[in-house]
Amino acid sequence: MPITYSTESTVLPTSASALLDWAADHVDNLGLYDGRDGGLYGRRPGVTETRKLIPSMVGALNVAGGDGRRSSARTYDYPALYAAQRLALDVLSDYLAGGAMPHDPRFTDDEHHRRWLVHTWGEQEGRTADEAAAAFRQAARLAERAVAAASRPGRPPRTLYPVTTASLLGWAAAHLEDVTMRPGGLTHDPDGFTDTAPCTLLHALDRAQRAAKPIPADERAHWLAYGQSRTQALRLLADHLAGEPAKGDPDEPEYEVERRRRAIVLGWGNEPGRSTGEAIEALRAAVPSVADDAGWLCALAPGGS
Repeated sequence: MPITYSTESTVLPTSASALLDWAADHVDNLGLYDGRDGGLYGRRPGVTETRKLIPSMVGALNVAGGDGRRSSARTYDYPALYAAQRLALDVLSDYLAGGAMPHDPRFTDDEHHRRWLVHTWGEQEGRTADEAAAAFRQAARLAERAVAAASRPGRPPRTLYPVTTASLLGWAAAHLEDVTMRPGGLTHDPDGFTDTAPCTLLHALDRAQRAAKPIPADERAHWLAYGQSRTQALRLLADHLAGEPAKGDPDEPEYEVERRRRAIVLGWGNEPGRSTGEAIEALRAAVPSVADDAGWLCALAPGGS
């Protein structure tokens, strides 16, 4: 059943298509803020509630996903809510990029890159609310097709729990076994969808990290495991591919080191003649047999500390 649009509604969409349609209605109702000052919302006289401010592209996505609309009187299916938000961002950013988002190692996180791409599209000179609403609705239809592609018969499930360095690298390897690898500057085949099309080695690792990201309602131990594991998985893979540690200067900022590691992974996977089998083997060879993985497993187990 379609969700009725209302800024006062505390009902949140649990599908990406419904979320994107709600965002389109939100822009139709309140207009579009260009966000060129870096903010996600434009002010309105006497209005302070996020849901009633003029939204940018990302602001509309946020409010559609529940920003300023959650109610303590309701019980929400947070796994479904956050899965819908991830897919909505994926299909919208791919649509605005023209078929597949390009890689950019300057970003240290796939999700932040996608949000930046969506935001900057809305910043462009002369962008109208009608254009924004039309983009949201087109992405909604693409999201419906993406769900159908992801649930195709015979596609293997890829659960990721608990989150460890080994499970992240293993998930990425299983993802490449499912979709195969393609080289190039685009995250995945532009004729497919983010989670089902042939992709690069770096994109497979990004997908694993996004699949592993906890939701705000998760316990602190899950967030600690996620933060440590995602950092270590990238480090181990980059060091394995380069044959040496990527970090040289101990005083170098960590974000610069992470960018270099991402560039190493992307460049290795894009070398001429690189095969899917080689990429899968590299991911599995980088899986560590270290004590902290076992420690996180214990911490996340029922009754663990």
